[in-house]
Amino acid sequence: MRGPEAAHGEAAGRPGAAGRGAVEPGPACTPGAALSVPLVLGRLTLERRLFMAPMAGLTSGPLRRSMRRWGAGLVHTEMISACGIHYGNRRTLGFLECSPGEHPIGYQIFGADPDIMAGAAVACLEAGADLIDINMACPARKVLKTGAGAALLDDVSRATAIVTAVTGALAGAAPLTVKLRSGVRGGEVTVFDLAPRLVEAGAAALTLHPRSAAQLYHGAADHGVTRRLAALLPVPVIASGDISDAAACRAVQAAGAAGVMLARAALGRPWLFAEILCDVPAPRLSVRLNELARFVDEVALERGERGVGYLRQLWPRFRRSGTLSRPQSVTLMEAATMSDVKSLLAVALDAC
Repeated sequence: MRGPEAAHGEAAGRPGAAGRGAVEPGPACTPGAALSVPLVLGRLTLERRLFMAPMAGLTSGPLRRSMRRWGAGLVHTEMISACGIHYGNRRTLGFLECSPGEHPIGYQIFGADPDIMAGAAVACLEAGADLIDINMACPARKVLKTGAGAALLDDVSRATAIVTAVTGALAGAAPLTVKLRSGVRGGEVTVFDLAPRLVEAGAAALTLHPRSAAQLYHGAADHGVTRRLAALLPVPVIASGDISDAAACRAVQAAGAAGVMLARAALGRPWLFAEILCDVPAPRLSVRLNELARFVDEVALERGERGVGYLRQLWPRFRRSGTLSRPQSVTLMEAATMSDVKSLLAVALDAC
């Protein structure tokens, strides 16, 4: 069986060699059977059932392409404000941009007004979305106070109205999915009441992060809730939360999850997709550093000097994955320009 190094070593050794946005078709190996069975959602067929989650402030075009290079079957935009789209906010509209190499891609939107959400979904579809995802899971206070995100877990009628409106606006052109949490308050599980209503309203699949909104990201994700929800619903349930290796992935699949979504565990470690899909170890250091250099080149093309601040979120993640040493990570955190970043990475490549 060929591992991901064989599939990507040459391309990764020449950052940007495949062209901006061009993406290889995943690791050249034999994926595990359960993850390589296509998942059909309406008109969309996903060839692999291991997905990249939307993450606010992080899931940029370069990050999405990096995850696709290592086998992600579906990637997502970060969470996009439906009101921002409706009122033409320039920064929000920038989140709608994607390149050919990012498909299939889901656009995740949030909001509390059914009509505005429907209009935003159409705008996403026109921008290139293959799938629309509605966020009913975000626990951030600034989102909750607008009645959006996880606040919708407590408002079944509004949540259902949003799904009905968006489903109608899409008219079958793209599937609609919904991201959920177990409930709003600690120890509360209300998802069993809401989820069937969302399916009746038109949701093609649901993604569950089995923590309450009050938990944020603390404590353990309770995938016993995932098991119960998967048994309850006639549509696929995608598992999210505390999935960081092949063993965790197998456990949620055994619980009935039709697919698996990786989030922060894959930050600084995009090859985690190949590790899980193909049951292979992480690639050698030179391959990882070349992937990082390619990612940085794409960040520079897309963001210019603003990429320096964006990358500071990720250097600690690359250190935790063993791709960067602690001194390298510290030095990169102090870099003031993209030129400095590239020079420091070139030194790291020469040393490995």
